[in-house]
Parts: sequence; structure tokens; C-alpha cells
Amino acid sequence: MTFPYQEFAREKMPALLADLKDLIAINSVRNMDLATPEFPVGPGPVKALEKFLNIANRDGFQTENIDNYAGVVTFGQGDQELGVAVHVDVVPPDEGWSQDPFTPWVKDGRVFGRGASDNKGPALAAYYALLALKEAGFQPKKKISLIIGTDEETDWVGMKYYLQKSPAPNWVFSPDSSFPIVTCQAGLAVLQTDFIGKEATGLVLDSFSAGQATNMVPAAATAVVSGENLAKIAAAFPDFLAKNSLTGETKETASENGNCLKISLEGVSAHASVPWEGKNGACLLASFLRDFPFTGRAKNFLDFAGDLELEDYYGEKIGIANTDSEMGKSINCPAVFRYQKGQAEACIKSDIRYSRGTSPEKMCQQLNDKFGAFCQTTFQPYQDFEKPHFVASDDPFVKTLLSVYEKQTGQAGETIISAGANYGRFFKNGVGYGPAFPGSLDTAHAIDESVSLAELEKSLAIYAEAIYELTK
Repeated sequence: MTFPYQEFAREKMPALLADLKDLIAINSVRNMDLATPEFPVGPGPVKALEKFLNIANRDGFQTENIDNYAGVVTFGQGDQELGVAVHVDVVPPDEGWSQDPFTPWVKDGRVFGRGASDNKGPALAAYYALLALKEAGFQPKKKISLIIGTDEETDWVGMKYYLQKSPAPNWVFSPDSSFPIVTCQAGLAVLQTDFIGKEATGLVLDSFSAGQATNMVPAAATAVVSGENLAKIAAAFPDFLAKNSLTGETKETASENGNCLKISLEGVSAHASVPWEGKNGACLLASFLRDFPFTGRAKNFLDFAGDLELEDYYGEKIGIANTDSEMGKSINCPAVFRYQKGQAEACIKSDIRYSRGTSPEKMCQQLNDKFGAFCQTTFQPYQDFEKPHFVASDDPFVKTLLSVYEKQTGQAGETIISAGANYGRFFKNGVGYGPAFPGSLDTAHAIDESVSLAELEKSLAIYAEAIYELTK
């Protein structure tokens, strides 16, 4: 039996677009300040999960909400199970959007809004592939589970909870990655560098702040300084902005301790797996400020952020560089910056996508051996999903997915090694499968995030045939 997969996709796109607009309109950023037993990672992700399950209920699927941590849409029965793992949470929108990130808009064949490409659009493409098969009368010989997570962008607690309640599927693909197929994913670690030492005198760094999530290049950065040289700093800033093609401003205000200068800079956000595609606002602002006579802990913080971390994409300057013959280089993305005068908080959190041959423990030791006189680096406890992940390229599951891709696109398929992270890494036989096509525009985590409607349609057709071939 064969099905007209491209026709399926064309017919389903109007309904997909309507549902996608509704999902984007839900601000599903994790908010632990509002977390309760009812809302484990805050109300937003739960609202998006409920919306997704309501869509599936509307269309006659069996669904289950697993204590507001995760959800599952099931189709078919069998002793073996295919999982399709998606998520409905999103990263916080940085400043600089041209329109409200949670009011979707369509322009030039693309849908704009936070979550359009990561991962609400592709999640719906996979869902509508499943719906098209169901409506066409397909009876799978394996159980198919569309698993919906609520915390993929941060700690993955939703998928962890799901696996505590349900057995892992035999095979899983996640439409939160790239075509042709991602079979190898770098390890993940968040390193936190805390700065120690005496406070500055003379010119004072009162505060420094940038970044909201560790898996994003921070665009906006703000510092407040007081004491000496404020006029010189304000006068020099416009030239720095012009030289680096940046926008920003200074504003002098009064405080209890006299006048202070607020300095704001806007860089360019990007996904932490490709930090060179952005402009790290924090590192750039620190590079500007370090030219002025700060002392003590403030100087150490600014020198580290503005010199060592500036464009150190592979950790060479900070001393954690590592290269594997198959996986390539480890990737370093300093992402969250916090400094507060007179308080313990003075830290940089960095997202590290590491290749085989190193580990979080080893990198912390390297940093502490080199910079321990003025800072200490630790890492957040990590689980198995954060270690490097591999699925053999000759696995029949991989071969089937590659074959479908080649048939639908007419392009040769090959396995990909990725510094990105998707739910595929959570499962022994888990891979990333689309939605990004080779050479396509990738705006995940970026300002004015968007997804191509034409590419969603292509993805939907591929997912429909892949699900059929894997479960017939």
C-alpha cells in the first residue's frame, strides 16, 4: 500500500497553520517563579500542552496528560512502539522583535513568532502526518506515540517524568533537528564560573546583566557604573557601537551614592550550538568596559567576559578546547551574565557542547587550574542524556528514515553529527529528523523566529511516509 504523501501535506496545511497560530499565541516560556504542583514548570507550558492535546482530542485520537509534565497522543497497537518526541515550551524572547513574539504573523511564506520553528511548527507537522494516515485508513502494526514535552529548553524534566511513568519506545525520532538525519549529538554541560575577590574602588561596576537562558547567545546586555570617568565612558560609547555595527545607549541617572551611568547594548541572538551566527551582547559590552580603569573583582569579571570569552567559540582562549576525529570541536557559548556590587552574585554561565575526549569534570578542572586565583568553575549535575549520544548509521531504523528522505527530496541522504540537542538523545535508538533542510534559514532562538510554510509542508509529507514505513 502507498499513500499520496505530498497530497496529504497540501490538504493539511491550512488547518496546521490555524493551529500553529493558536499555539504560538500561548507564551509557553518556563517560569519557575509560578511553578506549583499543578504547574511543574509554570502555567505557560501546561497551557500549550493542554492546547496540543485538545487538538488531538478534536481529531479523535487517544490522549493522555501525564500530570502536566508531558503528554502523549497514541495511534495503533502492537508489542513494539515508535515514538515521535516534540516539545511545546519555548525560550524567552530577547529584546528587539519587530512585533509581539506571541502574536503570530505571516509574511513572505513564513510564519513568525516565538516557537514557530522550535518546536511548535514541526511538532504540528508530525502530528498532521499522523492524522493524515489515520484518516486514510492506515492500521499500523506497531504502537505510535507522539510524546509532548514541556521543558526541553531547560532541564528536560517533562521527558524525564514521562519515562518514569512509561516504558521507552523501541525507536524515536524528534522533529527538532535537521534533515537528512542526526545520529550523533554532542555532550551538553552548563559551566558556572563564579568570580571572587575584593570590590573595585574608584570606577565601580554596580551591576551587569545579560542572558535569560543558557542555550542562547545573549543579545541585550546592560551595565550600571558609578564613580570616576563616567563622562569619558559615555563619550567613547558611540564610536564603539559604530565600529562594531551595534546599537545601544547610555543614560546618566542619580543614585544614593551619586551619579551613575547605565549602558545598554543590543547584539544578535542565536542558538548556543552556533554562537558564531550571533553577536554576544554581553561579551561585547564587557570588551568596551574593560578599557576603563576598573579594579578588583569587577576587572576580573570584565576581562574574562570581554577578552577571554569574546568570540572564543571553541574554548581555546579559556583552555577547554577539545577535538574528536568524528565529532569535531567542542563549542563554547557564554550565555548568562550576572554581576551585583556588594553581593555574592558575580558569575557567567556557559553552554558547552562537548565532543568525545572531555567531560564537565575535566573542563572545570582545566578552568580552575588556569584561573583559580580569581574565579571558580563548577557544573550543574548532569544525567545520561547530556553525555554524547550515538546511533549506528547502519541501523535499519536509520536506513529507513534516510531512504524516505531520499525518495521525497531526490537528494542523497547522509548521517549528521550535531552540536544541537533534541529529545532523540534521551533514547537508546533516538535520532533527530528534520525539520531543517540543508541550506535552509534557521531562526531557532533568534529574534523574529520564523518557519517556512513550504518546508513545513515538505516535512509533513516526509513524516507521514516515515511513520508508515516504520510501522506498516
